[in-house]
This record gives sequence, structure tokens and C-alpha cells, in this order.
Amino acid sequence: MNLENLSILIERLRKEAIGEPQWIAENEVLEYQEHSAKVVAILKLVRAMHGVSSLGLLCSKGLFIDAGAIMRSVNDCASEIYFLLESFPNASDKVNQFVEGFFAATIDGYLSNETPPVESKKVRSAVVRVLKGQHDDATRKLLERIFVAFSGYVHASYAHIMEVYNGATAAFNLRGVPSETQRRMKMEYVEVAAVTVVHAGAFIAKTLALAELHNEFMRLDLS
Repeated sequence: MNLENLSILIERLRKEAIGEPQWIAENEVLEYQEHSAKVVAILKLVRAMHGVSSLGLLCSKGLFIDAGAIMRSVNDCASEIYFLLESFPNASDKVNQFVEGFFAATIDGYLSNETPPVESKKVRSAVVRVLKGQHDDATRKLLERIFVAFSGYVHASYAHIMEVYNGATAAFNLRGVPSETQRRMKMEYVEVAAVTVVHAGAFIAKTLALAELHNEFMRLDLS
């Protein structure tokens, strides 16, 4: 799968929508001065794309538990993008709370961040409304099942750890599952995650009235 064009398109969207971060000499860090849902959404897209790039490496090496954890992260970022920009340029109290918490977690201050996180179910509810135009219980349950399934990799659940055990060799394949068949199967994660990022990027571009970029996302060929 060719991810280069997707990476280039995301950087174009980022530059056009929020520009470059500013150097803060006193802290010796680069930061965005605008603390808004738009900036957070773009940075979440950046994080999601890093996840897509990581997935190919992890799956090709048979590191399926970490690949599953990355899939959860990519899905979370995409959901948060829909949540943040659902009513853009307006913002709900929950969106403002999310943005405040995001920027409170700076390099210097993340340990003392006192802004309570927004419940993940609130985020997924916004995704349903964006995708379906209203509340839809079937879609909500589907998103919940996907969330729970990949959460097992993040939280190192019993079932997800046992996936990498090989009874024939009596080993947990700590250097990666060697089966080429299994590796090829798990590489489907990359395609699914990439499509998720394309849709999220297209949504951002459309919401920000960047018509040309939106059209490019929609025409993007990942093959």
C-alpha cells in the first residue's frame, strides 16, 4: 500500500489549516498558540497517520498486540475529530472541555492537568450523529464493539495476549509471530486504518471549507 500521497495530503491540510507551531524560547519547545478545536483535530489527524505508518512495520514483524493497540489509537483519533468538529465553528461545553484538557497536557504540565477527560462514549455518540445525521442505536453498538475489541490490546487482556501463543512450539513469540500467513492477514489493519484516516481528513477539509483538499482526499488512491 502506498501511503506517501496520504502523508503529503495531510501535511498540506495541516499547513493550510493551522500553519506552523511557534518557537517558545523560554521553554525551548514548539507550540501552537491557537487553542481551538480546529488545531486539536488537525493534530489528532497527524497522530492517526503516524499510527498508520507504524501498523505496517508492526504487522510485518508479527507484533500483533502492539498493532492492535495502535488500531485503537487510530480509531480514537478519528472519533475525536468528528466529535471536535461536529458543530464547527460552534463548540459545545464538552468540546471546550476536551480542548482545554488537550492543551493543559503540555510537556511541563501534563502531570498536573486537572481538567477532567470527556467520556469516550460522549465522543462516540458524536461520531454516530455525524455519520448518520441523528442518534442511531445500531451504529452506536457497532462502534462500541470495535472500541472494546481493540481496548483489549491496550489493556493487555488475557484473550489478546493468548493470540500470540503457539502451542506447537510452546512459545509466546516474543520477537513477533513468525507465520507469514498471519502477518499478511494482519496487514489488513493498515488498509482499514488508512481508509479511516482518509475519511477523517476529508471530513476536516470539508468542515473547514477547503474544497480542493476535500476533493483530493475523496479521489485518493492508496493502491
